[in-house]
Amino acid sequence: MDSRSRARRNAATLAAAGVTALGVALAPTVAAAAHTRGAAQAASPAHTARSSLPLPPGAIRHIIVIELENESFGATFGSSSPATYLNGTLLPAGELVPHYYATGHVSLDNYISQVSGQAPNQVTSSDCVTSITSLTGSYNDVTPGTPDPNQALYPGQADGQGCVFPRSVQTIGNQLDQAYPWTAGSDWRSYAEDMGNDPGRDGGQADPLGGTDCAHPTQVSGVASDDTNSAEGPNATGSQVKSPVTDQYANRHNPFIYFHSVTDNPRLCAHDVVPLGTASTSAGGAVAYHGHLAQDLAHEWSTPRFAFITPNLCNDGHDATCAGTNATGGTTGGLAGADAFLRTWMPLILHSPAYRSGHTLVMVTFDEGAATDTAAGGHEQPGPGNANPGYSPLLNTPIAAYGGKTYYDLLGVTGLTPGQEPPAGTMPGGGQVGAVLLNPRWITPGSVDSTGSYNHYSALRTYEDLLGIRSGGADGHGHLGFAATAADFGRDVFNAGSR
Repeated sequence: MDSRSRARRNAATLAAAGVTALGVALAPTVAAAAHTRGAAQAASPAHTARSSLPLPPGAIRHIIVIELENESFGATFGSSSPATYLNGTLLPAGELVPHYYATGHVSLDNYISQVSGQAPNQVTSSDCVTSITSLTGSYNDVTPGTPDPNQALYPGQADGQGCVFPRSVQTIGNQLDQAYPWTAGSDWRSYAEDMGNDPGRDGGQADPLGGTDCAHPTQVSGVASDDTNSAEGPNATGSQVKSPVTDQYANRHNPFIYFHSVTDNPRLCAHDVVPLGTASTSAGGAVAYHGHLAQDLAHEWSTPRFAFITPNLCNDGHDATCAGTNATGGTTGGLAGADAFLRTWMPLILHSPAYRSGHTLVMVTFDEGAATDTAAGGHEQPGPGNANPGYSPLLNTPIAAYGGKTYYDLLGVTGLTPGQEPPAGTMPGGGQVGAVLLNPRWITPGSVDSTGSYNHYSALRTYEDLLGIRSGGADGHGHLGFAATAADFGRDVFNAGSR
């Protein structure tokens, strides 16, 4: 049996037990020895350089991030990739950054890193799931949640374990609200597909365009249950308890709802954390868009400075076989499903006034690589509560249904003791995922960055600097958390002069 067949067989076995909701990818091979750069960085004091962007101020006024799920660089961009639109249409129009890395495993810790610079802790590295058999979500506060006393080594990092960060921990959304107070409410938006399609499941406030806004579990004494760890409908045996399935939303792919600095302001949260909307294709192939993203992109003035788009569990590539349907009405997920989403929605973005003006940077990337790939990039270092950012305690939890084996066992990972973290520095990052960046003025179409090494912290720092955030943060220059120790995207990325 070849490696791809084994991967499909394992995926089907795990899906029957609901384990696909853990937010990891099945890898066809076991990764080589772990990259140790992160461990070396932990011994160095934090570097807090000012912006080193090669662009003039105001060159980029809008950033649109499309976040997909669980794919290695080789699977996404290799010759046999099913992502034909990504590789055949978007790459020739933009730039491939091969050496772009995730910061952890499994999902939530990467999303947290991208919007706040907070490093993975033992709970975010487990998607807030406390039981691998029942997939119970905890949605609990980080405790104690206080700044680490060694801010030179751990800039902006909050101590403790948990998923929901205290009000003192900011996101790029909070930064934009503070930097542009006269336009607060239109500076940023998180667009989550399917959010609130089942309000009883997802929570939130009713949105006039459909779905709910700011959907997150209601905490009681700092803890709440989370019912969105898998798509609505399938139970542990794969049979449907609701049909048709219309809600494939997952909280853990919507990072802003894990910050009290966002959710404790219900009015702003309801305005800024909204459903994506829908796209319908006519018999003639024309696509009609409905909802917030389509409305916001209609004009450059209504396009947010920062937009974070998270497709549902089918369209982001997370689920190999979808409980509901993908963007084209089928049930195929994985890279094919994610590619269908891009094929459907990217024309709206690329034809928008803000993009055509040259003022918008679009980034398409993935939260994490294969679970067996724990390489780090961009000089990643561990945070104060997790010596191995690429390690997930959940994946190292024995599963009774599999004879006491762990998820790592099922993937063929060796050298791990169930329930015990490996030696510090042996699993330093979330693996190589790659990224595609598009801008008609500052990026050469069809180019490949062969020199840079970046990660989610690098991306956050670049967003902050491009959007004119110059004060506050962990370093006083506007960089949150480990964005303060990262490097901006350089001339290797912005490799074309304004045209």
